[in-house]
Amino acid sequence: MGEIKEVTNETSNLNSNELQIRDYQINIADNCVKKNSLVVLPTGLGKTIIAVLVANKILNIFPPHSKIIVLAPTRPLINQHYETFLRFLNIPKEKFAILTGKILPEKRIASFNDHEILFYTPQTLRNDLVQKKYNLDNTALIIFDEAHHASGDYAYSMIADEFIDHNPDGIILGLTASPGSSKNKIKALCENLHIPIENIHIRTRKDEDVKTYLKPMDIYKIGVDLTSLMEDIYQLITVVLEDRLHYLSQLNFLEVKGEQLHTEVIRKDLLKLNSELVGLLKNSGDKTGVYSALSINAQALILYHMLELVEQQGLNVLLDYFNKLNKDAKKKASSKATKILASDGRLHRIYLELKKNLDFSPENLIHPKFHVLVKIIHDELNNNPNSRILVFVKLRSSVKNIVYNLKEIIPIRPVRFVGQTTKSQDDKGLSQKRQIEILDQFKKGHYNVLVSTNVGEEGLDITECDLVVFYDVVASEIRLIQRKGRTARHREGKVVILYSKGTRDDIYLRIALSKLNRMNVNLKNPQQLKDSYRFKSPQNIALEKEVVAKEDNRIHKESILHEFHPKKISKRNYQSKLQSFIEGDQSTKSNSPVKLSKSLPMKYGLRKKLQYDKVLYDIEESDLHIILFNKILIQIYDPKEYDITTLLSDIDDFTQISSLLIIVFDFIKFKEDIDGEKRILKRNIQEFSKLHNFQAITVDNEEELYFIIKSILENPT
Repeated sequence: MGEIKEVTNETSNLNSNELQIRDYQINIADNCVKKNSLVVLPTGLGKTIIAVLVANKILNIFPPHSKIIVLAPTRPLINQHYETFLRFLNIPKEKFAILTGKILPEKRIASFNDHEILFYTPQTLRNDLVQKKYNLDNTALIIFDEAHHASGDYAYSMIADEFIDHNPDGIILGLTASPGSSKNKIKALCENLHIPIENIHIRTRKDEDVKTYLKPMDIYKIGVDLTSLMEDIYQLITVVLEDRLHYLSQLNFLEVKGEQLHTEVIRKDLLKLNSELVGLLKNSGDKTGVYSALSINAQALILYHMLELVEQQGLNVLLDYFNKLNKDAKKKASSKATKILASDGRLHRIYLELKKNLDFSPENLIHPKFHVLVKIIHDELNNNPNSRILVFVKLRSSVKNIVYNLKEIIPIRPVRFVGQTTKSQDDKGLSQKRQIEILDQFKKGHYNVLVSTNVGEEGLDITECDLVVFYDVVASEIRLIQRKGRTARHREGKVVILYSKGTRDDIYLRIALSKLNRMNVNLKNPQQLKDSYRFKSPQNIALEKEVVAKEDNRIHKESILHEFHPKKISKRNYQSKLQSFIEGDQSTKSNSPVKLSKSLPMKYGLRKKLQYDKVLYDIEESDLHIILFNKILIQIYDPKEYDITTLLSDIDDFTQISSLLIIVFDFIKFKEDIDGEKRILKRNIQEFSKLHNFQAITVDNEEELYFIIKSILENPT
């Protein structure tokens, strides 16, 4: 066992009676106190203890009453961190506060002001920052737990940006067991959290200073063959799918030609095609065949899902899906794709065959993996009757079927564990209170097998398991790591991965294991990452960013409009306050062609887009939204909120301090209170702008706004 360090005077805020500190934890914490850092540790090696150590040191070197913020994706995980910090820090309890969406905004403001160590769900903090209820000026440290979430439009990225903008001296600490496999993913994560590549601190299970603290973990891969009935049904669904793919290919919506298109076209291709078809409908060009192609493409996606059910879940789950499909097809609002598939004779024959087997040979509908699962559980319980077993399953319908069948087998005591959302009367969600009750009963042995969807991967206090079973394979190395981390923390553990031979399951397994290996290689060679990455400092936001793989670069696809409530623009002294913003201090004038206001909502994704195109920009504290070349002003208004008198007064000021003024009205995610409201507002805006001789543009998505900016940047004259 590794050496346990005693608490010294240097760690005076720590509870010496409770906390045992390991060498590697001290070494990592020492390197995280004065610079933004990412800590990558296998689950069970005490990332939270490192966070406590860093927090203690921060409290010793930052001004009195500085705040520390701890962020985690779920309320249960936030509660765990609260208990850990409260236990290990010798700080009065009245300085701690948990702030989630369950607390009224007004009370959150008071709690933020009155407390120093704050525990947040990220969406709650983002909402408060966007609505400017308070700022992070006095925050010394922000801890991002499960830091791999810092991608796309997740709240972590915006909070990190806001923190750096408001407090360049503050420290960011990211914690994760799984940052991603590719160099691009790791770089994007570090970039989003403003962490230099050289400040990644990683340990793997094989490293000398940590391996003595970890128990052995055996990983087994067990493959099964599909039954003849499964193969027959699989082939028939494939024939139906081929018809759809050939239709799309003949109309040139798919690039691939020839036979056996299902071997060339994957589900991801169809999802991409769907986006392209929707885009064609929005354009003014020829729409011949687009509507039909959309329906055919939707049918193909449903058929791909059916194939995955056969491969991964079993024919009983496929039958459940057919029942849902047929029920939905009878609804008035049912899609054309659903109705067509429900009436397809070949699929109907499959449905009848499944129903016949349900009546006379229900065992034929169960996936062969289930029988292997039963044997694995039996063997584990025979060896250790007190074992706790966690079974991860992709679909809730499979969870229900597996639990139902396991209940018939002694001594297995299974329980269903899913998220809070209720899907139907037969598939009700579990409240957070019920989730906690189930986990407590699992810990005490009332249940010995927890059958869980991905809700059990992170963020819940699940007792350590002796055996973790992947009923189906995940291609994500992050989810693979999170699931594995539920065992071999304090005692020996096993992981069993079930898969169907010769199917996508087999492919997904190889992908996940390959990604896991690549992740460790990339993290252990930070220079390779650093060579193609330049850190963005608070003083110089300009970034040159390499092209990120498409699946890793879908940034800000979803607007946060529903969380942002713009206020009416009030009259301001633009002449005195804002003229200087455009002209700038000549001694420190920036060469950046773009200046963005801090108040500009993150929903537009302008920072990421400018970074991607390697356009230099500055962030300014200003009421002016976007300045190009220190002379062109783009000001954005909510079409429902602007006041005509104030707008005209603003325009008078704007035209005097800019060479060109563009007024943009934001219709992104616009919700109509009455039918036709959007069309009427757009017409009124255009008529109003012509009457008062100013240029007004309406935008319906983020890309339109960026197109305006990019066009001006490319043609400044």
